[in-house]
Amino acid sequence: HKPTTDSYYSYIHYYTTMAKHLARIHGTEEDKVNCPFYYKIGACRHADRCSRLHHKPAFSQTLLFSHLFQSTVDSTNDEAVLEEFLSFYEDFYLELSKFGRLEGLYIADNVADHLVGHVYAKFRNEEDATDCLQVMHGRYYDGRLMLCEYSPVTDFREARCRDYDELDCARGGYCNFLHAKPVPVALIESLDEDAEADRRRVRDEARSRKRRKREKEHDRHHHHHRSSSGKDDYDDDRDRESRRSSRRE
Repeated sequence: HKPTTDSYYSYIHYYTTMAKHLARIHGTEEDKVNCPFYYKIGACRHADRCSRLHHKPAFSQTLLFSHLFQSTVDSTNDEAVLEEFLSFYEDFYLELSKFGRLEGLYIADNVADHLVGHVYAKFRNEEDATDCLQVMHGRYYDGRLMLCEYSPVTDFREARCRDYDELDCARGGYCNFLHAKPVPVALIESLDEDAEADRRRVRDEARSRKRRKREKEHDRHHHHHRSSSGKDDYDDDRDRESRRSSRRE
């Protein structure tokens, strides 16, 4: 049975409409297949027991370091808690920036098991995130094993708890949206400047090494050429002398 033109266009219209609908609801509460929390936050309180799918990306600008930040100071000492956190933030920001420019570094203030201590790092380029993952995954930081993976989170405006950002989340640390610890903007700007200066220094050093290597190769080639030319001249002189002796005889 050969479909008519009308049925063919009806078929195309149906599947186009369906594709648009699925794209619109993907990662939302209407999506009964994919987990909206994993899509938005890269973590779900049900973990592998979740009734919806957790699609782990094959690549991403964002990396998740699971449960990496763990406070070791007295939680009642606000000044010590803040100092410990900012020290970690500065150190880790500069360490990750060696791989490329960061667009954001977020440390979870949540206390629920599926979010506590999570560190999210969003790079400007996916290639830099890949380089970072390949080097950092499986290494140790301050005695803790780093477990790093690609995260589906790219828009942290959707991941973050708006109530927490306004200092008024009724669920507290057990909220399922990201409570990102606040960081002074001036500190982030200063870290960006330091990181860019470090990357520039590394690039300059790499260029200097390449230039010195080219110069050495050029000198070696030039010296070899001169040595070969001298030997050829010596051999030519010996040949001419030998021919003269033969003619005299």
